[in-house]
This record gives sequence, structure tokens and C-alpha cells, in this order.
Amino acid sequence: MRHRITAAAGVLAATCALRRAVRHTAQFRDNAPGVVVVIVDKGWISRFERAAELLLTGQHRALFRAETTWHQVVSIETGSKRKTDVDVLRAHAQTIVVTDSRRAIPYRVELAADAILDVEKPTARHINAVRKLTGRSIVSAETAERLSEQDWETIDGLLCHGALEKVDFERMSDVKDSAAPLRARPLSQLPGLARVRTWASELAIDLAAWKEGKLSWSELDRAALLIGPPGVGKTMCAGALAAELGLELVPTSAGEWQSSGGGYLGDMLKAMRAAFEKARSKSGAILFIDELDSIGNRAHLSNNTFYETQVVNSFLELCSASAGWPGLILLGATNRPVDIDPAILRAGRFEKHIIIDPPTLEERAAILSHHLGGVEPDQLRQFTDHLRNPTGSDLELLSRAVRRLARNEGREFELVDVERCMPPRIELSDETLERVAIHEIGHAIVALASHFVDQVDVTLSRILFEEYGVQSAGRVEYKLKDSMLWTEDFLRAQVRMALAGMAAEEVGLGSRSIGGAAFAGSDLDVATGIVKRMLGSFGMGEIPRFYAAADKIDSGSWLPPALSECVDRILLQEWENAKETLSGQRSLLMAFAADIVAAGRLSLCPEDVDRGSYRTPSKFAEEDSVE
Repeated sequence: MRHRITAAAGVLAATCALRRAVRHTAQFRDNAPGVVVVIVDKGWISRFERAAELLLTGQHRALFRAETTWHQVVSIETGSKRKTDVDVLRAHAQTIVVTDSRRAIPYRVELAADAILDVEKPTARHINAVRKLTGRSIVSAETAERLSEQDWETIDGLLCHGALEKVDFERMSDVKDSAAPLRARPLSQLPGLARVRTWASELAIDLAAWKEGKLSWSELDRAALLIGPPGVGKTMCAGALAAELGLELVPTSAGEWQSSGGGYLGDMLKAMRAAFEKARSKSGAILFIDELDSIGNRAHLSNNTFYETQVVNSFLELCSASAGWPGLILLGATNRPVDIDPAILRAGRFEKHIIIDPPTLEERAAILSHHLGGVEPDQLRQFTDHLRNPTGSDLELLSRAVRRLARNEGREFELVDVERCMPPRIELSDETLERVAIHEIGHAIVALASHFVDQVDVTLSRILFEEYGVQSAGRVEYKLKDSMLWTEDFLRAQVRMALAGMAAEEVGLGSRSIGGAAFAGSDLDVATGIVKRMLGSFGMGEIPRFYAAADKIDSGSWLPPALSECVDRILLQEWENAKETLSGQRSLLMAFAADIVAAGRLSLCPEDVDRGSYRTPSKFAEEDSVE
């Protein structure tokens, strides 16, 4: 290669950096034929392409044409639709391929390459050399070194700056950092999100194997869908996952595509393709599509059917194409998976479905501790255990309120500030608490007697919150035995368990309250819905007939009169069965109820009911300790 340098400042800097990178190759050292691939900054590709021409010929105005020269310089930019032709068979030619990502290199070129090199930024010596050649003043070695430590964009802007010695690099870095978005913390450093964490750890192992060439890209999970109610952390999870895997996050949504241009179909499709191409241009990225259900569903019948169909079809095309783009992972989020077109969710597209539930009791305290910092989760459970199904967003909001309270008083926050920021509370009377305890223990005893449950965890709270509306002071969680196929006995047991709370109140106190009814999701609503699905969808009535899909039937669904009578009959049978079970265990019912009032939590298994005792309960944090 010839080494005469005459060109503009940016090309001169690129030439210096390129020459430094390739100087040990046989092509440069011995003028030998072959293929050298250099990986450069995306914004400098055109300059490095010209720099490569200078190194090959030394001619300032050289044009490379296949028919007139042995040598060739080819640039391959990630995401570009420009077709490139790299002839790797030229016996006496020297070829330099300039690209911004190793993943953009065609397979045959990668095989033919004698060297694949990352080009580092110009050194301090290069910077002063360029300034001298372009007529700028030479700067001190320290100033040149500071510039060489900056990113390519900054070097580009300041390389020929007339007063480079006066640039305040410290202040410039601070301004740039303050303008940059906050970097997400890796998933492994966040509490909760256990299911996502499991998938992420598996994906990280596969990504590492792929980068080492031990695994093909087609063997990796390339798309997943996060499913969960609003506020559980789906969006935060996307950023944390990208940080964990060392990939760039490219967030987008159907709403963003829709708002581009005039919102017409062409604008929507153009914005959609642009988002995919942007993610493809990165060396490794997660394309995060929020509210995936907003894309549309071709099964919907409306005035917008044509529009939705075209959008879904284009999205499916892009999903299929992106499966072959190494380094790109698709991640969607939704709280309404039933509204997503089934073709989007099939294998090969968004095939991995990860459900994100509201945080458990332990996770609540851990999340609040994470946002507050400096407070152990165990110290916070006296507060978080009493919150009504808080999401991660709710707990973050609480942490901000705590910090603001302390900040307004000119001090660091204290544990008492958490209590002061809790919603207004109502303490239950002893009589009401006893009724709630009997109700919840009734659920537990009937569940354990059904032989379909291995363990029941019962939780009781003395406190309700004024602003939460309908809420329960008790909660029962069942650990069901493994069952691949629901039977009629299993479903009847579910009905019996749902009715058992009200039955326990009648057996233990002689009357029942409205606590198990009156609202959607109540015990009575659950029991009625199960029976209606048994008869209307599962064919478990006297005549095995199908009326509708199970997800279309709930407690309020209309059924023919004969079937409605059968619903009443089953509900009455299981109501009587629940009362019979509890009547035979009344003394145990009352004893366990008294114990949970004192302890706050009980963990029961079938053997506990058989022998009339239970395992040592975890210590309940009395609300009195809060005051």
C-alpha cells in the first residue's frame, strides 16, 4: 500500500487511525493480496472509505472501478438497503471492507477475510498531525490527549477548533451526562420480576455462546411478550433487560407509529419499518414495542378492518424478517393479550410469553427498599404487607412521597416517614376481625379437605385503607396439586372452596355477611362463574352440550332456563357440602380463627387439619408497632 496523505481533516484523521489499525497486516506490510475488514464508527464510514482509498493508491481523486483496478474498497453499513458487491476471488487484489458492525459482514466475506480489525480513535499525535496539515495551531500534548479520549462525535466537532486549548472538557462532559437519559440498572440488580430474570439468565448464556460462535442465531429466543397489569414494571423491565444483556434499547409503540406524519396507512407503515431498521442498525439491540395489543387484530370487524389488516400483515412480515437479523431481539408488552392477533403470538414470532404478576409480600418490601435505599426490607414489611395489591409503580410513588416529606422538613428520611405517607387507615373492631378470621379459615379447611390442595397460606390484617374502596382484611393462597387436566370433581372442589368462607361464618357465628359477595371477583362471583363454565363450555351438565368458549362465559352470562336451574342445583349442593365439612370441624375452625387473630399468618397442610394443630406460624407484625 502507498502511504501519501492529502485530504480533508476528517479523512486525514480517519487515515491515521486506519493506518495504525492495519499496519501489522500482510497487505499493508508486504503489499500482499487479500481481504481486510475494518470496523469503524457508523458516523465516520464515508471518511474511512475515502481513507482506505488513500492507503491503497495515495491518489486524492482516485475512483475505484472493478474494470480498471485490482483493488477495491467496499462499505457495508448496518441497516442500509444499498447492495454491495465484494469480489473475494481477485487473485492479486487488495480489498478493504469498511463496516460499522461485525454482524453486518456477509458470511462469505467473513470467511475470506485475512483480518477483521476494530479501528480505534485517533491518538493525540494524530490530532496534532491533522491540525498541522490543515493549517491549525498545534495544541499541547495534554489537550490533544483529552480530545482523543472523547467519543467520535466530539472528536469530529473539535478536531479543527481554532481555540481547542480553551475547551473545558470537564464541563462539556457534565453537560453531556446531564442531557443523556438515565441508564437503566441491570435486571439482576432489581427486586421482583422473577420470571423475567429466569428467561434473561438463559438468554444471556445463549447470547454469550452465539458471540463465541458456538451457537447459531436461529437457536436463540429472539422474541418475547411481557404480560401483566399496568404498573407492574413491564417498561422498566425492558430497559433492565437490555442493560443486563449489554444490548441497546430501542423503544417504540403502535401509538408512536400512528402519530407519525398524517397518521395515514402509509405513514404508519413507514414509521413501523423505520423502527425495525433503526434497531437493525445497532450492533446489538432490543426493539421494545409497548402496548402490543394496539397494533390491531384482523379478526376485528369494524370500519377500520382494511387498515388493521394491512398494519398487522406488515408487522408480521417485519417480525419474520427480523428473525434472521443477528443481534436483534424483539420484546413486546401488553395487559390485554386476548386483543393481539394470534399470528403475532405463534412460534417463530412472539413465541415466549412471560407473565409479570403484582409483587409478593416479600417483593413489595424489597421494591420499596430498593427505591428508598438504606432501609432493610424486613423493616418495611410492617407497612407494605398491608397495602392492597400495590404494583411496582405504586411503591415507587410511595418512596417519592417519603423522600419529599423529609426533604421539605430539611432532613434525611426516617422510618416514621413511611408510616406518615401511608394512606389513611381504618382499624377493624375485634368482632369484625374475628368474623374475617373465621371466613378465611373456612376457605382453608375446605380446601385441605378436598385432596386437591397441598398447602394453604392464610393472612389477616387489622387495617384497611380508606381510599382503596372494596377490599379484604384476609387473604388465602392455595398451593394446588399438579393437575394437567381439570375434572368435574376438581371444579366442584373449586366451587366448594369459594363458598366455604360464607359457609364458615354461618357455621361459626350463625349468620353470614356480605364479605363474600357484592362485587366482581368476590367468592360468590367466582363460584357462579365456575359452575356456568362447567355447564356452558365444559359440557358437564345432564346433557353434554357446548354453548360458548370458556373465556366468553362468566357469572353474568345468560344460559337457557334449564341450564340455569342446573347452575342453582350445583351451587346449592356444594354450599351444603362446605357447611357439612365445616360443621364436622367447628372446634378446629374456631381454634384456628383465634390463632390467626393473634398471629396474623398461618400456613396449613392436610396433616394439620387431621391432627388439629399447625406448623409454627411466622410472627405477625402487629399494627401497634407502627404507632
